[in-house]
Amino acid sequence: MNCHEAHEQMYGYLDRESGVVRRLRVRWHLYRCPPCGKGFSFEYALRLRVRQGCRDELPEELSHRLRALLREQTDGQG
Repeated sequence: MNCHEAHEQMYGYLDRESGVVRRLRVRWHLYRCPPCGKGFSFEYALRLRVRQGCRDELPEELSHRLRALLREQTDGQG
């Protein structure tokens, strides 16, 4: 696998959508190619940070209002 192929497989690899053989080929390339390894590490860290940042809690008042609206809508449908 060359760098171009590794970059084409990056998102499938990071999302764990690739098959075992393909994942092993990408992993082997990353082991042998420090620039690609750094790029994949950066992309992984960025995805992790975005995932963690999206876990903010709703303010309690907003949460209560949303639940009340949902209850009203579901009660009106039945």
